Amino acid sequence: MAQRDGQVSAGQGSAEGLEPGEREQLVYALETRFADHLEAAASEVRAAERELEEAREALASAERAETTRRYQSDPLVFMRASMAEEVDGLERKTTPKKLRASYRFLVDRAAELAAGEVQGYRNDREAAEHQRTRGLEACREAEQRAVANLEAAQAMQERVRVAEQSARDGLAVMVRKIEEAV
Repeated sequence: MAQRDGQVSAGQGSAEGLEPGEREQLVYALETRFADHLEAAASEVRAAERELEEAREALASAERAETTRRYQSDPLVFMRASMAEEVDGLERKTTPKKLRASYRFLVDRAAELAAGEVQGYRNDREAAEHQRTRGLEACREAEQRAVANLEAAQAMQERVRVAEQSARDGLAVMVRKIEEAV
């Protein structure tokens, strides 16, 4: 009700011109109304800038990791090949004692190979996941998304500023027209 009373008195004052201090009150009301929106827009831009900075740091780190990464051979290739040789070697053994010893060695090596295959599979999966989420290409894509997000946030912030400026322009027109009418 008090707000309506203020509007009524402002409406009555408009017939006679602006009351003393009314212009400042209108400017203050406008600034208060847009303060949260301007701050929210600025906050979104700051968040997008932080996201871009983090993406660029991750990209630089991925590029360094890529240049320092060394070639790693697969040790299981030789173990796989030696399994066939071990089985062939069993064929050549002539005494039960030698057969048993060779068989135990074959089983040990086969178990090592099996463990190595499982671990190699897990390592490959981890490496693929790492490349997908934090690899060089993933970091490049994240940087591109961050740049696009920053540009969108800045465009949104500009639209908020334009909206506020439209309100300020409207206030200026209203004040001018009221003062001209007096």
